Amino acid sequence: MTKTAFRAGLAALATATMLLSGCGGSDSTEPKGGTTTAASQAPADNGVAAMTADEILTKAKEALTKAGSFHMAGSATTDGETMSLDFKVAGKDFVGTMSMGKDAEVEVLAVGGKQYMKPSEGFWAMIAGPEQAKKMVAATGGKWVLVPAKDQISGLFAAADVNELLKPGGTLSKGEATKVGEQPVITLKDSSDADSLVFVATTGEAYPVRIGPSATGEGVTFSEFGAKFDGIVAPAANQVIDQATLGK
Repeated sequence: MTKTAFRAGLAALATATMLLSGCGGSDSTEPKGGTTTAASQAPADNGVAAMTADEILTKAKEALTKAGSFHMAGSATTDGETMSLDFKVAGKDFVGTMSMGKDAEVEVLAVGGKQYMKPSEGFWAMIAGPEQAKKMVAATGGKWVLVPAKDQISGLFAAADVNELLKPGGTLSKGEATKVGEQPVITLKDSSDADSLVFVATTGEAYPVRIGPSATGEGVTFSEFGAKFDGIVAPAANQVIDQATLGK
């Protein structure tokens, strides 16, 4: 990624030649996990605000890994194009959608060590041009495309890797204490990218609850920590086409 893997979720929209350069948009949702509804029910301070920036990041990774599952959603606007994602992650598996503009959308699924995608014609066109896109749509017939583990498009599947998702591109420093919604957080800054702030909960579990340029408005939010997602299921064999066979 151009600056930092703090944006791994949104940068999953990247193809071999296109990477995001910032977080943006206003479609993100406030995280459900860790929010408080009344002072009497407020979870205790978890101590991370007193730690160093590197220690806080370690705690955030540990908390997200321990949760086992989470929901991440948000959007970005780069060079006039709005990109968005909505993923439900469970361990190394996940299901979700990504889009760029009005026409380029791709469903993604990772389950049982295999990676699948179901691109729209607009997404194929973004990668290979409009003429090739029509051929790809005809060849896939609406089926899931099985993507090799190491491929120029395999970056689409980086979202489930907690270490990559929360991997700074430069030196970390600790920023201000603030709130994401009603959730108290501490801010982590990355020297390589001023727009990729990470907001870590300072009460309850030390979850990363938001990534973005500010605590409100723009960015990617995390919620539903530890939830069970029933939709992460491998497609039937007759609904899958191997990417290696396309174009042959």
